[in-house]
Amino acid sequence: MNAEDFWLRVRKEIERQHTSFEWLYQKTEIPKGTFASWKNRAIIPRADAAYRIASALGVSVEYLLTGFDARKQPSNPVIQDIVDELISFDYIDLSSVQTLVEAMAARYA
Repeated sequence: MNAEDFWLRVRKEIERQHTSFEWLYQKTEIPKGTFASWKNRAIIPRADAAYRIASALGVSVEYLLTGFDARKQPSNPVIQDIVDELISFDYIDLSSVQTLVEAMAARYA
């Protein structure tokens, strides 16, 4: 778990929800400068702030920290097997898998 990944997941969740950091600043009541400081200095926020960010985005703190959300465990055993394998991948492997999945999703869209 590192700060770059935390902020990447925050950004991706903001994009997925078609919202903005401005909305997140207002929703969490955390000043824009505080967010900027955390992001620029690669700092993971304190637990209370991370919880406010996760709650505003409708995700778990665990997801923002690790990319894994125990609340959203797949019910399909084949998918669970894939998830179990992905957990051991490093950042480069996960980036490659993400590219593949995005290309496949675009093909079916």
